[in-house]
Amino acid sequence: MRRVVYLSGGIANLSYEEATTARNEIKEKLATRGWDSLDPMRGKEILSSLATMDEKKASDLLGVTASAIVQRDFDDVRRADALLVLSGNKPSWGTAFEWAITEFLYRKPVIVVCDKDSPTRDHPWCKLMTAYFAETLDEAVEFLNRWFDRGYILPETPKHVAGDGCDTELDGDPDEPANHDY
Repeated sequence: MRRVVYLSGGIANLSYEEATTARNEIKEKLATRGWDSLDPMRGKEILSSLATMDEKKASDLLGVTASAIVQRDFDDVRRADALLVLSGNKPSWGTAFEWAITEFLYRKPVIVVCDKDSPTRDHPWCKLMTAYFAETLDEAVEFLNRWFDRGYILPETPKHVAGDGCDTELDGDPDEPANHDY
């Protein structure tokens, strides 16, 4: 059975090329390792006619509602085995919601590609919701392979909830990066 990765990351206010370049590169890398990917930009080639992808203009050009776009992304996150955040250096509302849904609702690993000195690595929410921070796409693919090759199974109880859920605590030292050697 092939594993599936959802390719999260910025789209709004980017050019079509900016939103698709890293996604196309990682899709090739994943495919050579036996992974399938779900790309939120698939079927949206018409958006290449926009200078930047404004949500309203994009919805109008695609002929779909914002609700339909969100529903497809939500369904893709549910179908995926893991979420890969591309360019974790730049905040994105859509990415933040996909990230939270993946971690808290589906308990699937989130891998974030960002610079070593990115503020994302130090943000409490990001540290809590990330299985691994990678500096490159290749490093992210290597982590995904190690994660699933070793048969790692996510715990049923969220790692950040203790006892009856009224008390919260971080797994490990909250001041340490979330990189784990699984």
